[in-house]
Amino acid sequence: MKRRQFSATAFGLTMIAALTPLAASAQSDWPPSRVTFVVALGPGGSADRTARALAQRLQDEIGVPITVVNQKGGGGHVGQTYFTNMPKDGSFFLASSIHPYISNAIMDFDADYSLDDFAFINGQWNDHDLFAVNADTPFESMTEFMEAAKANPGTLKVSVVPGSTGAINLELALEAFGLDKDAVNIVTYQSGGAARTAVAGGQVDMTVLAADGTLSIKEMVRPLAIASDEVDANWDAPTLNAALEDAGLDPLPVLAGSMRGLAAHAEFQQEHPEAFQKVVDAYKTVLEDEEFVASLEAQNIGAEWLGPERTTKIIRSNFDILKRFNTE
Repeated sequence: MKRRQFSATAFGLTMIAALTPLAASAQSDWPPSRVTFVVALGPGGSADRTARALAQRLQDEIGVPITVVNQKGGGGHVGQTYFTNMPKDGSFFLASSIHPYISNAIMDFDADYSLDDFAFINGQWNDHDLFAVNADTPFESMTEFMEAAKANPGTLKVSVVPGSTGAINLELALEAFGLDKDAVNIVTYQSGGAARTAVAGGQVDMTVLAADGTLSIKEMVRPLAIASDEVDANWDAPTLNAALEDAGLDPLPVLAGSMRGLAAHAEFQQEHPEAFQKVVDAYKTVLEDEEFVASLEAQNIGAEWLGPERTTKIIRSNFDILKRFNTE
């Protein structure tokens, strides 16, 4: 019996010794012969365009081809589930709208995955929500709009897409000004395009939608604030917290809008940290390529480098805000 125990122990030690070099090799041999980007949304959209542009340039940097596959459905849930079931060796990455889609799917679908299953690498294109009124309205500031809403509850109309960060940012702003949802008439549209058409045509007084997407109607609206840490060069408007400060109110936690970027499996980062860092370094390098960045800007694609730490912090802090409104 003792001999069998010794043999089993010796065999286990032999296997550990044999596998340890393989683990080290997995890090030094990255990348594999092919890398796949999973887009959890349909082809042609902003997330898809971002992923394909990045794949084309990043494959030159890492020296292996990158294939892009679309797995749409369930507001990102289908593709995110597909990704989490793929090999966790650094051959598959989620190149999609990594926020708020992952967080929403976790709450809405009781998903088998959590934020802990993703290692966020970068939020490259952050389309923050813009508070904009029809250009023919008299409102010049958030304070003026909110005072009008308080004086005439339910009269002013605001277009949003249900479940979007814009809808939540509207509620947060109303709360900050001491108002509830009934202070305005919230009109929901199933697409950002329809919600923008409504404010451009004067069917509603205000819209709260992604700033970049609203550029298409820039001449027909007046920006009042942007839900971001920083002002947007495309819009002559203060940040939402600056607008609140002007009104003598406390600041809000910034709820980021749609964030297109890249994530790996958390297991890949944990078990192969050197290989994970290679991905981070390669990604950062391509976003420092002025020619590549110019090509992205020509396609109206963002090229921001937040890095893993800041990207993760934004997504995790925003999850608590999204959870609050998801359960109300």
